[in-house]
Amino acid sequence: MKQHPSDVDSIPRWRDRPEGGASDEDRAAALVRGALAPDAFPVGLDDRRLRVVEENLKAGRRGRPPFWLRPALVAALLMVSMATVMGYQAGWFAPLRERLRFRSIPPVAPESVGHARKSAARVETPPVATPPPVAEPSLAPQEDPAPEPVVQETARPRASAPIAAHAPAAKSAPAAPIQQPTVATAPPPLPPAVESAQPTAASEEIAALEQAMGLLRGKHDAPAALAALDDYLARFPGGVLAREARVARVDALLTLDRADEALRALEDLPLDAHRRSTELQLIRGELRGRTDCGRAEADFTAVLARVRTAALEERALYGRAACRSKQGNVNGAAADLRRYVDRFPGGAHADWARRWLENH
Repeated sequence: MKQHPSDVDSIPRWRDRPEGGASDEDRAAALVRGALAPDAFPVGLDDRRLRVVEENLKAGRRGRPPFWLRPALVAALLMVSMATVMGYQAGWFAPLRERLRFRSIPPVAPESVGHARKSAARVETPPVATPPPVAEPSLAPQEDPAPEPVVQETARPRASAPIAAHAPAAKSAPAAPIQQPTVATAPPPLPPAVESAQPTAASEEIAALEQAMGLLRGKHDAPAALAALDDYLARFPGGVLAREARVARVDALLTLDRADEALRALEDLPLDAHRRSTELQLIRGELRGRTDCGRAEADFTAVLARVRTAALEERALYGRAACRSKQGNVNGAAADLRRYVDRFPGGAHADWARRWLENH
């Protein structure tokens, strides 16, 4: 029967049961008395604690903060919000975003080539009637089909004595080959660096000429440069840079004061399309002027017709005036020398030109 709430105090407690007894309740009471210290749980509150509780219940609601503090709180919240937004845009929270970012789902692993071959074989290969298997203890187990087409009658088991007796049965099988799907296994093409590992003729030609020009321009070793240029022209007589090599050879001969050889080299060198054609024709005219003033004057006249620099013009005017003077063309020589003095009053031959003009 359910007890009334007013009878709660009359319910006996475990620890108040008398000691002794063999029932389950008595043993439980003994355990409770052993586990709890005496007076650990007081029955009720004293009068002082009850008054404190009553005063707390009667106390009024907590007062709101003063009015002047509210704008300060709002301003503080706004400043914190703005600082958070600026920090996010500036990247202050980048490490935190990296840690909180969701990891992407890994892609599904691609199907293996072997599994794809077996699947294609099961789908594309039509059923073929095969002869009944021969029970031989020495036969090796069948392996997976290779990428190449396999014909059943060409597959021979290991050599053993009883297999020869079953040869007719193997020949009675259908001889139509089964086409298996093949997978391209060609090796990838080699990179260009590997294919062009061997030096080409063009690279050898460039290296040889570069070495010769380094001796001539860099080290100023004209004899060694001349030997290197001769070796280059012997190895590559029709090379792409043969014209440059012949011009450099002329410079090396002039450096060594071998004027006759330099003149022969210039006589064999076409100067129409070369970038130094004007300068080289002027040098040829100066070398010809020692023995053939007629041809030298023609070179000087051609140079003066297309000259663009003052240094070359000065040399060409003086050279043509000297050739005309040797040939007896006094008026022509005087005209060139007057032009020389007017254009180059402080030139290397200005004093000689003035004396010649005074004497003639």
